[in-house]
Amino acid sequence: MIRFRPIQRTDLPTLSRWLDAPHVRRWWADPSDLASLEAAYGPSIDGDDPTEVFIASDGDGDFGLIQRYAYGGEPEYARELAEIIPVTDGDWSIDYLIGDADRIGAGLGTAMIRAFIELLSTDHPDVRRVVVPVHAENERSWRALRRAGFRLAARGELDPDNPADTRDHVVMEYRPPIAGPSS
Repeated sequence: MIRFRPIQRTDLPTLSRWLDAPHVRRWWADPSDLASLEAAYGPSIDGDDPTEVFIASDGDGDFGLIQRYAYGGEPEYARELAEIIPVTDGDWSIDYLIGDADRIGAGLGTAMIRAFIELLSTDHPDVRRVVVPVHAENERSWRALRRAGFRLAARGELDPDNPADTRDHVVMEYRPPIAGPSS
């Protein structure tokens, strides 16, 4: 069973190691030194940033990071994405990584995404859609989304996370089921 807990400052050294892993660094090109991680994640830890960041774990320990945010709290990003696909305040997005190379390739990413989407829908029942832009060359990521129930919604150019990449992105979309009347 996959569990999620809010990130804590004591997780930053592990996150630093994960961000330095070649399979993560390729797509998540953020600085990995502790001062940069404090600047990037400290506001979320303290509740001063609308992005909600979690550490994912299973019976074998912590294995990844996953975060969620409403596009309504990220207006600049929503405007950039609108060039490809319009998003509303009721739309959310996620970002995720599996930290250790020995944990990738066995469906753990897909399982993490599915479990996290369930948690998102429970915590924020007004979620209309989950819209996730992914670099088109990051096939492992967008295929995990597809296996988790997302569909291709659009394709276009966005600024890449890694400046070495092209601007080519796919945008994956998930629409949570609408709860009907109980019988």
